Amino acid sequence: MRFALAVAWSATILAGAAYAQQSPNTAADQEYMKKVMTAAPPQIVQQSTVVRMDGASMQTLRKGTNEWTCMVANDVAMCMDPNAMEWAHAWQTHGPATDKTGFIYMLAGDEGASNTDPWAKGKTADNHWVVTGPHVMIVGAATKGMVGYARTPEADATKPYVMWPGTPYEHLMIPVK
Repeated sequence: MRFALAVAWSATILAGAAYAQQSPNTAADQEYMKKVMTAAPPQIVQQSTVVRMDGASMQTLRKGTNEWTCMVANDVAMCMDPNAMEWAHAWQTHGPATDKTGFIYMLAGDEGASNTDPWAKGKTADNHWVVTGPHVMIVGAATKGMVGYARTPEADATKPYVMWPGTPYEHLMIPVK
């Protein structure tokens, strides 16, 4: 999840220039789009802007008609609203967390992340790695006031829990099936 969101943040930075660089409709683009379609409900992803990182550049495969941005990053499909993109930017730059509430779909699940270290690059003996299946995330200041959700390092990914508790980037993970 960490790397995937890092790519998403990079996509935000490059989005303006990328809209003019619509890619051709190749077989690779069609496969990518098929994977992106697993990220969110059809009514979201079908009208979203779809981007793909290619090294340091970004391609817009499709300019959307809603405010959602969808992509595959590190083999993880996701869709974010503009506030979630802002949150991801703050997290990646170690900047101040946004006061806005954002929403992220990851309905195809993720490959895992540390539940205690927002910048961990892989599983270690003490970073409480957790893999969450299909889920949605609520990010931003709204999660600070949510009570009743597990805020422990050892998260149970079958129930809603707070990831990165006690950090400015804590957010609510909500598994869905």
